[in-house]
Amino acid sequence: MQLHAIYTDRRVLLLAVVTILALALSVTQGIKFGIDFSGGVRIPVILDRPADVLTMDQMVQTIKTRSATFGLTEVKVRPVGDSEIYVEVPQGNPQLVNDIERLLSKQGVYQGIVDGKVAVSGDEIYSGTIAPVPTQYLQGADWGVSFSITSAGNLHFAEVVQGKANYPLYMFLDRPTDSIVIITRSDLLANTSKAQPISEEVAVGLAKKALLLEGDEIGVYLEETVNASELQNKTNKTKAIISSAASAELKNSLKDRFIIVEKPPEEMRPLFSISAGGAGASDSVNEWKAVGLLSAPRLAPSVTTGVNSGGYTITGPAQGFTAQERALSAEKNKREVESILKGGSLPIPISLGSATSIPAPMGQEFLRLSTIGAALVLIVVSLIVGIRYRSPKFIIPVIFISLSEMIILVSIIGYFTIDLAAMAGIFAAIGVSVDSQIVITDELLKKTGESLDKKLEKAFSIITTNVVVAVVTMLPLLLFSGLVEIIGFATATVLGYVLGILISRPAYGAIAEHLLEG
Repeated sequence: MQLHAIYTDRRVLLLAVVTILALALSVTQGIKFGIDFSGGVRIPVILDRPADVLTMDQMVQTIKTRSATFGLTEVKVRPVGDSEIYVEVPQGNPQLVNDIERLLSKQGVYQGIVDGKVAVSGDEIYSGTIAPVPTQYLQGADWGVSFSITSAGNLHFAEVVQGKANYPLYMFLDRPTDSIVIITRSDLLANTSKAQPISEEVAVGLAKKALLLEGDEIGVYLEETVNASELQNKTNKTKAIISSAASAELKNSLKDRFIIVEKPPEEMRPLFSISAGGAGASDSVNEWKAVGLLSAPRLAPSVTTGVNSGGYTITGPAQGFTAQERALSAEKNKREVESILKGGSLPIPISLGSATSIPAPMGQEFLRLSTIGAALVLIVVSLIVGIRYRSPKFIIPVIFISLSEMIILVSIIGYFTIDLAAMAGIFAAIGVSVDSQIVITDELLKKTGESLDKKLEKAFSIITTNVVVAVVTMLPLLLFSGLVEIIGFATATVLGYVLGILISRPAYGAIAEHLLEG
């Protein structure tokens, strides 16, 4: 009768069902391990010039913040000498590596340009105000990121845009400097439609207008008509931005006088915003990845009266043919811009080396030792509990509850990535679980004359207070620290507390209560 009461108790059944579901998830989806267990990918970040200690530390922290905001659960960033940084991430598919390389390759210099003048820049942004824009407020765009700027920045913006209603605000992330752009006719007109055609001359004019900036003009030339030998470089570091599919002849004619920057053909193709009646005064380039142009929203008349604005938004389109593809593209673009803005700009321009695979420093042997260690811990703790209460009947419940918690935590965190910090968090959560079981057992065994239900209520009052204090302490580390090294530990610990108070602690309380009733 006693065992039947335990098996049929809904609190015990709930834990059993969740444990079975967790096992099924682990079997079907697998468990993802971090660099220390399964190896990873190393991406060298090469600085354009040597950095001092403070500058190098700033660059490392910026990359870590970008990575954490982008959603990477594990990343190792370490300086190598004074001119290189190694970024190591867990093994992933080629698309993940490409996304990370694109995230790291950005220097992170944001500029909002109106009529050839910088109206707002990244160093005026309050990083704490950077946030994604809800879909209902995007006004036709596919994604958006909002932010606020300093009072001095607001004043400067109001001065630059005054009287320029409906002008495009060209929003750049890493606009090239000291550069020229050489583009093929087909790439230039690739995103124009038959319904709204524009001529080659108009397209070149709109491209030049988008790149207009006082003191740093960027020339735009057609590959089919340009005479590369006559192009003049401003300095010995002038860059020529061309398609990776450009002819070898063009590359050879440029390499002696320019630093050649090759872009994928799809990034060379500007996206135009053309009025319904064809090319007109309100037309512009709305997106151009090769030069870092994110979007070009129109200035509403209300913000061009010389009055300070309260907030700003970067918006942009998504790519893809299906609704799902566009949704994934929008989410990725939004996270990328948000992570770069929050991380801030890198003080030194960078380039990326070739990604290489790195072996796991601990690998399968460490996993095997961790599993053996976890089993030994459960056995020793269970024996201590049995000896403490002079009864073996509490040993099996302790093992069952602790093992169930471990299975659930490994399944949930392993769906993302289990790194060393997360593994430590899982072990810490199991330790807290055993401690809570001891609290419950001690309260139930007290000879106070109260009912078991009343004793169990007191035990959960103690446990709930401990959980609230612990979660409140840990959440700032998880949400606001930006330290990727501790995200795994904080996540595992918080999950362990929440799982315990909602599922496993009630299950143990039910088992202990039924045992003592017997």
